[in-house]
Amino acid sequence: MIYLFVFCISSLIIYLGETAKLKRLAPNNNRYSKNDALNLFWTKKVLIIIALFIPIFLATFRHETVGIDVYTYMKPLYLCTKRSSDIADFFVQMKNDTALQYMDYGYGFIAYVACKFFGTLNGLFFVNELLCMLPVYFGIKNINSHLSRNKIDLNIPVWLGMFIWYCCFYNNSLNQVRQLIVCAILFYAFTLFLNKKYVITVLLFCFSLTLHISAIIFIYIVLTYLICKSKHNFLRYLLAFLLIIFLIFSIDIFYFGMNILKNLGLVPEKYQGEIFDVEYGERNINLSWLFIGLVMIFSSGFFYYKNRQNIFARFLFFVSLSFLSLFNISSYFSSFGRIQLYFMIYATVAIPSMSKVIKGNIIGNVSASSLLSILVVVAYWIVAVYLLDYTGTIPYKFM
Repeated sequence: MIYLFVFCISSLIIYLGETAKLKRLAPNNNRYSKNDALNLFWTKKVLIIIALFIPIFLATFRHETVGIDVYTYMKPLYLCTKRSSDIADFFVQMKNDTALQYMDYGYGFIAYVACKFFGTLNGLFFVNELLCMLPVYFGIKNINSHLSRNKIDLNIPVWLGMFIWYCCFYNNSLNQVRQLIVCAILFYAFTLFLNKKYVITVLLFCFSLTLHISAIIFIYIVLTYLICKSKHNFLRYLLAFLLIIFLIFSIDIFYFGMNILKNLGLVPEKYQGEIFDVEYGERNINLSWLFIGLVMIFSSGFFYYKNRQNIFARFLFFVSLSFLSLFNISSYFSSFGRIQLYFMIYATVAIPSMSKVIKGNIIGNVSASSLLSILVVVAYWIVAVYLLDYTGTIPYKFM
C-alpha cells in the first residue's frame, strides 16, 4: 500500500501548494509587500516540486522487477547503451537486438541520453516518470486557464486531477512507459491547442510519433474538438451515431479496415499475429476500465447537459463516449486497450466535472464530489492494480 500512501501525500502537498494564500503571510493591515508576494510564490513552487518529486522518486528507486516492460525493453536499452561507443552505434545495436528491433527511435534516443547521463537503469526510470507526470500536471493547469478565460463554470482541483492520474495511471507508467509518456505529452499538447499555441502543439505531436505510432490517434482527438466547436449540430449527431455504430459493429468494421491495410502493407508485422490469429473465444473484458468509462460518461454527460452550448463540455462527453466505444474491440485485441489510454487520461478532467452533479462541501474546501471521485478511483486502483496486478508492479520493491 506504499503507492496509496504516496498518492495521498503528494496530492495533499499539491493541495497546500495550490491553495496557499497571502493572508497567512500578510500583515494585519492587509497591505502586502513585494516580499510577502515573493515568499508566497516560492512557497507554492517548493511545495509543488516536493509533491511531484515524491512519486517520481518512488518510481526512480524501484527494483528492476517492478514493471513487466522493464525486462521487455527498458533493461535491454540500458545494456545497449552500456555496450555502445556513440549514439549511431547504439541505434545499430538496438535494431540488431531481437528484443528491440521494433523499438521506436524517439524512445531509443531518450533511453540513450538518460542512461548515458545517469549511468544507471534507475536514471532511465527517473526520466520516464518525469516525462509521464509533468505534462499531466501542467496540462490540468492549462485546462483551468482555458475554462477561466472562457468563463466556464468549472474549476478542476489540480490536486484531485493528479490523484485521479495516480490511481488510474501511475502503476501503468512503471510498466507501459512509452505509451504513458505519449499519453501525457499529447494530453499536454491538446491543452496547448485549447490555448491556441498551435506551433508547439504540432511539434509535440510530431515528437510523440517518434515515441509510438499510436500517437496518430491525436488527430482524431483534435478533430473531435473541432466538431464540438462547429456550429453545425449535424456533425455532432453524426459523430455520436458513428461511435454507437462502432461500439456495436466494431469487430466487423475493424477486420474490414485491417484487411485493407494489410493488403497495402501498412500493418506492422509484430501486430499481425494478434490481429488476424485471434479467436472469438479469447475475449477478456476489462471491467475496471468499463467502470471508469461509465463514471466518465455520467460526470461529463451531466456537465454537458447543464452546459449545452459549452464547447469543452461537449468535447469531454464525446471523448468519454469514444473511450467506451472501443471496449468491444479491446476485449479481443489487447493493443487497442492502449489506444483507450489516450481517451482515459481525460478522466483527470471528466471525473472532477462531477461537481456539477453533487454540490456542497464536507471538510473545508473539499467538496462531496471530490470525495466521491476519490472513492471511485481508489476502488479502481484496489481492484485493477492491487488485486489483479495487470501492470506487474505489486508488490513494490526498492532497488
